[in-house]
Amino acid sequence: MGYQRFNTSKTKPLDIIIFIANILAVITGIIYLLYGSDSIYWNIYGVYMLMVLFCNAVYAFFDCKYDLKGYLYLGISILFMLLIPVFNLLVSLWPVHQSSRSMISCIAMLLLYAFGGFLAAHNIFRKKTDVELLLAQIAAKYEPEPKIRKVMRISLILVLTLFMLIGLFIAYSILFSNNLWETQIFISAFALFYVFLFLSAGLLVTKLLNKSKRTYVRIAYLLLTAVISISCLAPIISLPVLIKEADISYRHAFGNEYKTLPDYKNPYFRKITFSIPEYFFGTVTRDYTVRQDILFYSGKKGIDKDLKLYFDVYSSSQDGDMLPGGNSVLIRIHGGGWKSGDKGLMNNAQMNKYFASQGYVVFDIQYGLNGSDTAPSDNISEQRYRNFTLDDIVRHINIFLKYLADNHEEFNANIDSVFISGVSAGGNLALSSGLTYTNNKLKINGIIPFYPANALAESMGVAGSEVLSDPALNVDELSPPCLIFQGTHDGLVNSAITEQLLEEYQNSGNTECAIIYMLYGGHSSDIYFSGYYNQIFLYYMERFMFQYR
Repeated sequence: MGYQRFNTSKTKPLDIIIFIANILAVITGIIYLLYGSDSIYWNIYGVYMLMVLFCNAVYAFFDCKYDLKGYLYLGISILFMLLIPVFNLLVSLWPVHQSSRSMISCIAMLLLYAFGGFLAAHNIFRKKTDVELLLAQIAAKYEPEPKIRKVMRISLILVLTLFMLIGLFIAYSILFSNNLWETQIFISAFALFYVFLFLSAGLLVTKLLNKSKRTYVRIAYLLLTAVISISCLAPIISLPVLIKEADISYRHAFGNEYKTLPDYKNPYFRKITFSIPEYFFGTVTRDYTVRQDILFYSGKKGIDKDLKLYFDVYSSSQDGDMLPGGNSVLIRIHGGGWKSGDKGLMNNAQMNKYFASQGYVVFDIQYGLNGSDTAPSDNISEQRYRNFTLDDIVRHINIFLKYLADNHEEFNANIDSVFISGVSAGGNLALSSGLTYTNNKLKINGIIPFYPANALAESMGVAGSEVLSDPALNVDELSPPCLIFQGTHDGLVNSAITEQLLEEYQNSGNTECAIIYMLYGGHSSDIYFSGYYNQIFLYYMERFMFQYR
C-alpha cells in the first residue's frame, strides 16, 4: 500500500498550502485569544481549525515513511488531544483559579498548528534529494531492521491497537450508550477531541506496519480509524438539531421574551449557543471573589452529633446590582449518588465562577452523606459520611436555607430571588428542597436540575420518603419554573424519569417547565465546561435566571 511520498516538484504546491494554512491558524488563534469574542463569525475560524487539523493528520500519514517527522506529528497530536481537555477541565474545576482558560491548553493548541507548519516547511526546504530518499527506501527494504527498533515498533503497534479498541468502545457508547454509566463522564462531552485523537492514532499505527504486512491488514486499521472518528463526530453533527429543539422547548415553556426584549442583549450574556474555538481554547471568566469553608451548621445531638457542614460563596468583584444577576442567589448542590461528592472541585466550580461574574451570589453547599462504609480516611471529610437518609439530607439543605435567610445581609444576597441547582443526586435534592420549601423568609424563583436522579435513591441503598425520592409528586400549579438538562444517552438517569417530572408540571396546569435534551449526551456530560452541551445550556440558563430573578 504505497502511502509514502517523496518531495518532487509536483508535491511542492501541497507543501506550501499546508504551511500557509497552519501559519494562518496560529496567527488567527493568537488574535482570537487576545481579542476574540463569542461572535458567530469566529465559528468560521472554528471550522477552519477542524479542517487544518484533519489535513495535518492526513499529510503526516502520507509523509515519507522513512522520515521521522510524520510519525512525530501524529504522536504529538495524540498527546495534545489528551492534554488540552484535561488542563481546561482542571482550571475550570479549581475554585480559586481566576482564569478558566488554561494557558497550557492554549499553547498546546497553537503548537499543534506550528508543528504542522514545521512539517510542511521541512518538506519545502529539506536538503535531502529524492535520490537520497530513494536509497533510504531501498536500504530499509533489503537491510534487516535492527532488533531494538523492531521491538519498539511492534510494542507501539500493540499499544496503539489496544488504544483503538478503547476508541471503539467510546464510539459505541456515543452512538448507543452503555450500562457503565460511571464511564460516561469521559465520553460524549469530549467527542470532538476523540475525533482527532483516534484519527492520529489509527493513522500512526497503520504507518508503523511493516510493508510486508498484507494490504487487508492496513485497510482494516484504516476502516477502524474511519468508523471511530466518524462516530465521534455524531454529537457535533447533531448540534443544529439540538439547538433548534432546545429553542422550541424553551419558548414553549417560558415564552419569546428572551428574543424580543432589549434587556436580553446584555454584554454579559452569550451571543451564540456554541463556539468552536471556545471548545478548544476554553471559557474566559470575568472577575469574581470566593470565600471558602464557611460553617453554617454544627450538629449537637442524634445522628447529626459533631456534624459540621460548610459552604463556599462566590460573588462578583463589581457591584452585583449593576449586573444581570442583581445579587440574586444561586444555590448549587453537588452530586455523588447521595453517598459521596463535595462542594468546590467536585461540583464543577466553573459554574459558580461564571454566574458570580454575572452578579449572582452563588452558594456551593455541603450536606450529610449516606456512605459510612465509603468514608475517606481524613477526619474533616469523614464526619459527613454517615447513614443519613434522604429526609436527613433535605433537612440539612433546609438548615442552610434558614441560615441564608438569617444571614443574607452579610453576603449582600437578595433572598427574594433564589434559584436552586444541582447535578444527578444533587438535581434530585434541588427539586426535593425547592418544591417543598414553604418558609416565606426567602423566595424560590426557579429550579435548574441537571439529569436529576429522581426515584433512584432506594435502588442505590438510600432510604427516604417517597415524596423526596420522587419530587415530581410535589408539583402543583404554583411550583417554581424549572429548566432541566438531560442527556439522551444517560445510562443512569433515563430520559423517561425526567419526562415524568415535565408531565406532572403540565398535568397540574403549570407550563413553566422545559427539558433541554442533549443528543448523545451521557451521564455528567456537562463536566467539560467549554463543551458543546454546557455552552448550549448556559445560553438558556442565564436567560432563564434573568427572566425569573
